[in-house]
Amino acid sequence: MVDNIGRGLLSEDRRAREAAARYREWAESLDEEELFRYVRERTGGLGHGKEGFEVGKMGLKGYVIAWPEQARGMVLEIGTGLGRTTWALLRWGDPELIVSVEVDPRMLAIALYRNPVPEFSEALRDDRVKILLGDAVEVVPKLPRGFDHVVHDGGPCPGRNPRLFSPEFLRTIAEKLKDEGTASVFAGRDPRWQDRIYRALSRLFLEVRAESFPDTPTVVFRCEGRR
Repeated sequence: MVDNIGRGLLSEDRRAREAAARYREWAESLDEEELFRYVRERTGGLGHGKEGFEVGKMGLKGYVIAWPEQARGMVLEIGTGLGRTTWALLRWGDPELIVSVEVDPRMLAIALYRNPVPEFSEALRDDRVKILLGDAVEVVPKLPRGFDHVVHDGGPCPGRNPRLFSPEFLRTIAEKLKDEGTASVFAGRDPRWQDRIYRALSRLFLEVRAESFPDTPTVVFRCEGRR
């Protein structure tokens, strides 16, 4: 099944990488300030603090979001970003296929051609990674069922992109999982959004537990046991 789905995604992956390549010159022309401004706007810029770019902190947060111990078989990732969670899934997990959905070709160009962490860029070039370019709310419903793990890291905070954290979309990603599949959902730092997301996930999974980043009130929900 993994081989069949992987072959079917090849053309979409090629299309996504070709779209990113059209912005390669733009991405490579960015100075550091411009680069991090764009990354902050699109992803929240975790790991880029007042004292500069903190690779270790960024990698740790990627690990918490990815929950890579569950990465086996087929993995669906919402939000490619710089490739941080893809890298964590490959480094600490054992996926056969990662399907990563990204809406912004400019962000993908930065990830592939101007990435401040070369290891993240290398992870995105791994043969197991297939990138789909498009709005996840529209792309994910078209994907087949049968994923073993989902990583939802769709944006800097749920309040800025509520469609990706609506009960309807969370139900959609849960329905793409195998019965024994797991999900890790970034929930941001706003307690109101954390409560909304927790309530929605509790209707979909038997167990939902919170994991916090070590230095912020940001929460990730880890989910097991589809209802």
